[in-house]
Amino acid sequence: MKLLRHLAAVLLVLAAVSAVPAHAQLACSNSSLVGFYSIKITGAILAGPEAGPANGVNLTHFDGSGDLTSVDHVILHGAVPPVSWRAAVGTYSVNSDCTGQATFTYPDGQSPGLSYFFVLTNYSQPYLYGGWRFAQIDIVVSTAGFNITAEGRSLQ
Repeated sequence: MKLLRHLAAVLLVLAAVSAVPAHAQLACSNSSLVGFYSIKITGAILAGPEAGPANGVNLTHFDGSGDLTSVDHVILHGAVPPVSWRAAVGTYSVNSDCTGQATFTYPDGQSPGLSYFFVLTNYSQPYLYGGWRFAQIDIVVSTAGFNITAEGRSLQ
């Protein structure tokens, strides 16, 4: 009898979970990543004249359509950068599973283009523009010679 009650309870829970409306399912797109994110950068550059530890901060604006702009202040191998805030532009794409990829370049022409992969985390209920609101972006740079990770928090 106890087994029958437990089985009935499990079936009831499964039925309730499957009844969640489709609009409540987590699905991401470029519009899931919108607004300003403050990003903390840590890691190292492994080769070349800039080789050594890399630590910094970045403020990136994602427009919700796949374009981004940012400024950063990164200390390489203990040296203060020659420019207080370095600007960059780029593009990004967010997959339906909330993973994504971005590339950006520095307009000064001295820096190589960087590519990074990210995962959107710490989401909450759907917000004003539709979709989900993400409070955090976890990043790894995927460019040869770099061992850099970063974590960003939404300013919204």
